[in-house]
Amino acid sequence: MKHDKERAEGTDRRQELSSLDAYLNRVFKIIVLIIPTFCICASSSATILFLLGLFPVRCPALLPFFDASTLIYLAIGIYFIRTGFGEDGIVLPKKLRAAKLTMAILLIIQWNGISYIWPFRDLWAYTILFSVVLGFFFDFKLVLFETIGILISMFISWFIVGDALLPPRDDMFIADMAYRLIGIALMNFSINTITAFGGKFLIEELEKYANYDTLTHLLNRKSMGNYLQEAYREAKTGKTSFCLLMMDIDDFKKVNDTYGHDAGDEVLQFVAKTVSCGVKKDDYVFRWGGEEILVILNTDVELAVSAAERIRADIARTPVSYGDKQIPVTITIGIAPYRNGASIKDLMDEADAKLYWGKHNGKNRVVSLLPEGKTI
Repeated sequence: MKHDKERAEGTDRRQELSSLDAYLNRVFKIIVLIIPTFCICASSSATILFLLGLFPVRCPALLPFFDASTLIYLAIGIYFIRTGFGEDGIVLPKKLRAAKLTMAILLIIQWNGISYIWPFRDLWAYTILFSVVLGFFFDFKLVLFETIGILISMFISWFIVGDALLPPRDDMFIADMAYRLIGIALMNFSINTITAFGGKFLIEELEKYANYDTLTHLLNRKSMGNYLQEAYREAKTGKTSFCLLMMDIDDFKKVNDTYGHDAGDEVLQFVAKTVSCGVKKDDYVFRWGGEEILVILNTDVELAVSAAERIRADIARTPVSYGDKQIPVTITIGIAPYRNGASIKDLMDEADAKLYWGKHNGKNRVVSLLPEGKTI
């Protein structure tokens, strides 16, 4: 059962971007560059206008530090752009998460700088701008974090420099504060609501169809490249290890021929669910194709063998109910542990060869070592 050239080379070839990948790639590039650019334009414009005597600044001594910090933001943005994409051209999941959180923190820092340097009472009206730019990720938790950070910073600044930021203490003070607080609440509630619904009905749906198999609800083959490359990079640093588990349902064609394809789908779903329940949250399970499943197990080979044996035994002891029939199911698993010097293709070939050997020598077994004299 040696697989075709497409399988051997699949992880080394650039993949066509899905609509979700293309959207996230574009937003990632825009956000990590537009935020530092916005910071630089704001701070440098204020500095130039101040030097021309056209712009009031509460604490001129802070301006050089404020300007210098924006250059650091730009350097961070460039770093994420240069390191944020895998060989397949898709933004890396860890880099995306890190960039989103970093940009959120930078915006909060920028807001604090503006609050204490620019003595404008109407700055509160711009709070939404510091959240809406992150709304394009449609990540509700991120925008909520940003909103809370900005609001806490703003309320603290009102206590520290209230003389510059709060309305004049006259007969209209209470009305002005009520208007201000209602405006802040409505604006930020709106952006968080839009983000929550957008994330649920747009990004989640796009991700579902772009990255997940609709029958088994496992990650699909297309999405595997990023996760595999990430695990490989981490392992090369020596800080972590991982194993590839290649699984195949034994005699699956016989199941389809005997019971029908609907029964075959039931078997696939049962196996997928059992495998998913048998691994940890930081492991990844993919439907590789047909009746085959690939697992990236973030552990050493001893624990990988133990987990694989447990999954195999769980599947073997539980027949699949289909109508009034009980369909016995077994799987064979080939395990390839990461080792220094091995490429991703080498690991894929090794797991495939061990699976191949197991399928032709008894089935319903876990193969982590080939018998002496056998080669891949």
